[in-house]
Amino acid sequence: MKTLTTISGHSKDNLALLKCLQGETKEKEFEISNILPNHKMKEKLFRENKLKIDIDIEKDIFNYSRKNIQKIEFMPVNRLISQDEVEKIIGVLKDVLPTGQFTSGPFSKKLEEVIGSYLNKKFVIATSSGTDALMVSLLSIGIQPGDEVIMPANSFAATENAVLAVGAKPIFVDIDQKSYCIDPSKIEEAITKKTKCILPVHLYGKQCEMKKIREIADIYQLRVIEDACQAIGSSNLGEHGDIIVLSFNPYKNFGVCGKAGAIVTNNETLAIRCNQYSYHGFEIDTKNKKVLDFGFNSKIDNLQAAIGLERIKYLSYNNLKRAYLAQRYIRELKDLEDRELIKLPMMTEDNVWHLFPIRVKNGRRDELKNKLYQLYNIETDIYYPVLSHKQNTNWIKENYLQKNMFNTEQVHKEILHLPLHPNMMLEEQNFVLEGLFNVNK
Repeated sequence: MKTLTTISGHSKDNLALLKCLQGETKEKEFEISNILPNHKMKEKLFRENKLKIDIDIEKDIFNYSRKNIQKIEFMPVNRLISQDEVEKIIGVLKDVLPTGQFTSGPFSKKLEEVIGSYLNKKFVIATSSGTDALMVSLLSIGIQPGDEVIMPANSFAATENAVLAVGAKPIFVDIDQKSYCIDPSKIEEAITKKTKCILPVHLYGKQCEMKKIREIADIYQLRVIEDACQAIGSSNLGEHGDIIVLSFNPYKNFGVCGKAGAIVTNNETLAIRCNQYSYHGFEIDTKNKKVLDFGFNSKIDNLQAAIGLERIKYLSYNNLKRAYLAQRYIRELKDLEDRELIKLPMMTEDNVWHLFPIRVKNGRRDELKNKLYQLYNIETDIYYPVLSHKQNTNWIKENYLQKNMFNTEQVHKEILHLPLHPNMMLEEQNFVLEGLFNVNK
């Protein structure tokens, strides 16, 4: 008897769906949850809520046609949005612009409801950016000037900047060399009487070891804010955190046509405070009446929320495409890993593949990067070229210049990000693969 599996659109289900589409699990039948982030996946892969028979991934999902490729951009800005999406977003603009409801309006609330349903969380506060979401979240849990917040040193500067902006001190902790996320075994030694929060970052789309982090936080009565700006769609996101912070920057797995983000929680008290801090400290739904000493102008614009409601329809489908491209890289590059020339990431159920990192061994990272570009016109990237504790700022010089984090620094010397985005063609990925093998002969 076949097992009926419901596709939620999250990473674990997407991986199971990929295995089925590739003929690895024929005993299962799939249906799909009728939620907005699954809209495009349902349209492309399902009929009457059941998975279509005989889907060809290369033909039906990627339209593989063996085009001749001459150049690969790492993240082409003119392809962040598909033409199909462009036409629908223009329709949204035509609907919203005549109303004049550019900043406040009904779409913000609707987007919050969609995200809450997708993540199975009670409260969502849509914000003007992921950075603002971090600052508001830190204030909501009571972070004060002088408090310490534990975090990794290999994230985007926004993570540490949010901590500094509320007067607290980032305490950088080393990472795990396999996941590139903060190492739970190194957290406890960094805790002091001033520590108030752990701020793990789900880097490149993969979750940290949240169960272990939660256990440590509970022992020391610390709050946990998950920086999930690169991880929307990862299964069980926020299960162990007090707050999840998201970014809807256009480069993220789900983005609007500008900057936006969200705060997600099941804690009503924190949700109320986040709402207040995100709009000038005002009482919720009450004009100009402050209940907090201060707050920010950090709410999402109604226009961006309206665009988000259209773009979120592609989230699960795009994450499925990202997973397939990552799986294909891992499979095709195994020979280079076996020859100990590179180290590949693992295909795990919690990864939504915001980026695809490899590690180039034997001190050849920069040489490989340069050859790929000079010989084959293939752009790769070192996404965060300067670690947080190595930035050339007065604050870092005073606090962290001599700090040594072996794993973080070793990974940073070797890491290289290969092109991967949902509008990438298989012909383009083949071109990258060919270039990698040619420069590693």
